[in-house]
Amino acid sequence: MTLKIISPGDLKNYINNYNTILIDLRDKADYKQKHIPGAVWADWEKLDKNIGNMLMSYNMKPDWIILYCERGNISLLASRDLARLGYPVISLNGGYARWQEWSQNKREYHASYGNNRKPYMH
Repeated sequence: MTLKIISPGDLKNYINNYNTILIDLRDKADYKQKHIPGAVWADWEKLDKNIGNMLMSYNMKPDWIILYCERGNISLLASRDLARLGYPVISLNGGYARWQEWSQNKREYHASYGNNRKPYMH
């Protein structure tokens, strides 16, 4: 399966135009404090074992699974592992830190989750 790397500026396009699930791989405390809107949290060390159940709980087959961590390193490794298992996966380049910098410069981040879908909540 394909592994892609996208910039924070491309994230909105993927969320708005594809069935996606956005997964935060940072520490759970960091996720609870602040995260990209619509993201769900997952333990990156168990993601390859739990991704099937996670997707079943949302009753969907996503076009893309988008992963991010703090700086993009862990999400890149986790993306590689999921791609090897056959999942369509994207790593957010620069992670949450780069997204936060980008979104502050843009002063907004509104993703409609395509076809008026609600963001995924965990």
